[in-house]
Amino acid sequence: MKQCAQIFSRSPNPFGIARVDLDESGQPADFCYEYLNDAMAGLTSDQPGDLVGRSSSEIWPEGEGAQVWFDMFYRAAYEGETTRFEAVSFPLKRFFSVVAFPVARGYCAFELQDVMTWVSDSRLTFEGMSAAMFFYDLTNDLMMLTPSAQDICGVDATYVSGPGFAEDALDAPSAAQMREQVVRLKEQGEQMLCDLRLKDERWVRVSLAHTGKTNQFAHGFLEDITHMVEMEQHSVRRSEIIESLSSENYALYLVDLDKDRMVPYILRNEVAEYFAKTIKKGMPYSEWLDMYCERYVVESDRQRVADQIGRDAMLERLVEHAGDFSISCRRVFGDEEQYVELRLVRLSGDANEMVLAARNINAEVMEQISQKEALRSALVLAEHASEAKSTFLTNISHDFRTPLNSIMGFANIALLHLDEAERVRSCLEKILVSSDHLLELINDILDVSRIESGKIVLSEQPLDLMQLMEGIRNLFMGQAQERGVELSVDASGVEHAAVLGDQLRMNQILVNTVGNALKYTDPGGRVDVVLTEGAAAPNGVTMYEMVVRDTGCGMSEEFMKRIFMPFERDSAGSAHVAEGTGLGMTITKNLVDLLGGAIAVESAPGRGSTFTITLPLKPGGQRHAGAEGASGGQEAELRMFDGFRVLVADDDELSRELVSEVLRDRGFEIDQVSDGDEALDKLEASDEGFYDAVIMDMRMPRMAGDVAARAMRLLPRADVAGLPIIAATADAFEEGHRRSREAGMTAHITKPLNIKELIGVLEACLHPADRG
Repeated sequence: MKQCAQIFSRSPNPFGIARVDLDESGQPADFCYEYLNDAMAGLTSDQPGDLVGRSSSEIWPEGEGAQVWFDMFYRAAYEGETTRFEAVSFPLKRFFSVVAFPVARGYCAFELQDVMTWVSDSRLTFEGMSAAMFFYDLTNDLMMLTPSAQDICGVDATYVSGPGFAEDALDAPSAAQMREQVVRLKEQGEQMLCDLRLKDERWVRVSLAHTGKTNQFAHGFLEDITHMVEMEQHSVRRSEIIESLSSENYALYLVDLDKDRMVPYILRNEVAEYFAKTIKKGMPYSEWLDMYCERYVVESDRQRVADQIGRDAMLERLVEHAGDFSISCRRVFGDEEQYVELRLVRLSGDANEMVLAARNINAEVMEQISQKEALRSALVLAEHASEAKSTFLTNISHDFRTPLNSIMGFANIALLHLDEAERVRSCLEKILVSSDHLLELINDILDVSRIESGKIVLSEQPLDLMQLMEGIRNLFMGQAQERGVELSVDASGVEHAAVLGDQLRMNQILVNTVGNALKYTDPGGRVDVVLTEGAAAPNGVTMYEMVVRDTGCGMSEEFMKRIFMPFERDSAGSAHVAEGTGLGMTITKNLVDLLGGAIAVESAPGRGSTFTITLPLKPGGQRHAGAEGASGGQEAELRMFDGFRVLVADDDELSRELVSEVLRDRGFEIDQVSDGDEALDKLEASDEGFYDAVIMDMRMPRMAGDVAARAMRLLPRADVAGLPIIAATADAFEEGHRRSREAGMTAHITKPLNIKELIGVLEACLHPADRG
């Protein structure tokens, strides 16, 4: 040992001699320091004398990483082999390159070299670079970070485990990538080179490899590449912006506002190609814009485009950090004007560089204009509908109050003059006229409601067009004579008068149209009604044309656009004195449409009007039931019903009294009840055949009329199957008729009560002549 002290005590390299101790199985278990020079002891805070004679287990109590030292020292001490290896001294927190050689059996000498000296030796090489060196112990997965490496990674430790570094310093994807790369380096010896993202969102480039003197240790470099990655990302975003713009634009130019210069980038039409050739000759951006506006921008848009995307205006915008701006204008393409959008998008960086993109937006603008026009039209219609509704309410208030005024006024006069029979009779006649007019107004409103709700049910029955036209003549001839208007009805152009159709609706169409013509024709004028037959179609349908022509006041062109709209009434000529709902022509037009026909109008102020109605009708058999009406009605008026008993059910007392009075005058015996359940009880308590008929309201508070009728038909008695049950209701809609039919009711009459109709129904059901 004295010789060793003489030789190695002054050596600058750490040197020592160790005795290797074995366990019972002959395997290395520990080593003891026999000699240490000053350089070796200097690695710690101890003197050589403090360490000689002590085992490593005393100094290295955890034994972490000690097995490598034991194995290498054993090979030198017992197998006579000189070994070179790298190992970690955890107590000293250093990475060493170690040489061990035999001294005597059981003893070995060893010399250490701190790998950090390699970093010192390479310092000049890395000066000025952003890279920092680090070491990786592949056996123990331990990293030793130089101070500069710690600064780059933000790690406050020289020694960290590889997995711990990955978990603590890197984001999850980068941590997984690093672990995978280290495994590959261990197993395949491949160099590790990857870009990893730190948790603070900075980027580092890591390279790691076995080189030169090392075999267990790998050493590598860490480099902060955050700025480079950001620049690459900016470049990618720039390319993406340009590419995304290019997908929808027919031209892209790169514009340098500082240098007033343009560079064509993407061109997709002939005009863009033309500009590209012009620009390549050195035309500045400002001159190009002047030429573009002069040749291709519609005159009314030129100044606006020049002012808003001119060089000075764009530079001012960039100062205000407005880096994305677009303007639309009308552009000339040959003989056509189309809308285009010019958009300037600033590129990243300090320079005032922008992308100028041009795209055709004509389809989009036309769609927007169409939508605005549709919204404007909808607004006009809504405003008109609101105005028309207000007008209707004003008109209907006036028109309802006018007949009501007559009804109430003449009723009061009659009450004051009960002893004057002729005066009372005159008042009652006028009351009936006003009542009929009021009912006509109500029916018009109900018709419009039924048509709009789709509850009009058309029928196809045999009808005679000659009789239809004759009925129109008879209906309006007296009115025409009173007004001093000449009326002619001509059906001579009809060869086949027997057809199939809905007589009620066709009659309604003619009544509305002819009545309108008479209403708006002054005395001395003329109204002509002409029906002609057209050619038959292959499907057997024949087109019939009805023309109603008058010499009245006529209509303005503006009103003709609205004549078929609800609640419209013309105030021209004498029309202001004509009463009505303004629904007649609306009903007529809807009925014509429902029948598959068409209606047209020609008119001019002061020149009269002509309505032409075309309807498709099928040929059909002669209708024979038309003659029943007048004679049957007259007989019904005179027919008496002595000995017949009727049960009347209505929750309204005056309605019960009215029906009862009318029926008593005809010889009926009457029983009254106020609800459907009372009618059911009354019938059930009576003898069979006691009642000849039941007249019931449909809407009663406890039991509706249709419900009571069903219950009556189910009573266990013989007379209910054929018992006439008549619905008398103010419900004039088709739904009410359907309900009464489904309930098994015999007939359905509507209020206000038409006495002739009621007597006619009872006569048809009871046949009083058979009893007489």
